Amino acid sequence: MARTHTNDQSPSLEQLRQWLPKATRVFTILRSVSRSGMRREVSVVVFLPGDDRPIHPNHHVCQVLGLRRGKNDGVVLNGCGMDMGFHLVYELAHALYGDTDALTQEWL
Repeated sequence: MARTHTNDQSPSLEQLRQWLPKATRVFTILRSVSRSGMRREVSVVVFLPGDDRPIHPNHHVCQVLGLRRGKNDGVVLNGCGMDMGFHLVYELAHALYGDTDALTQEWL
């Protein structure tokens, strides 16, 4: 994944750790695919316990992983040939907890 350097990772890390404790199910939505198929925009959706409305922490995910946001407010991922939603949550779990199995992913 193409990474950009950000200085705002600490507040985003703290916020995501509050919203996404270990064993949280993270939902992903495919928003768009480039014509070449080499770039995708994927949105992250999380349902907080006791709250009936989901949150969309795409900004914080981009800050933590050093990725950019797309036109549809999703996370822009480069590459193909694998499940990019799984890959996004896998990288996020590693960034938050150092454990790639800390979060689970499911498509919406």
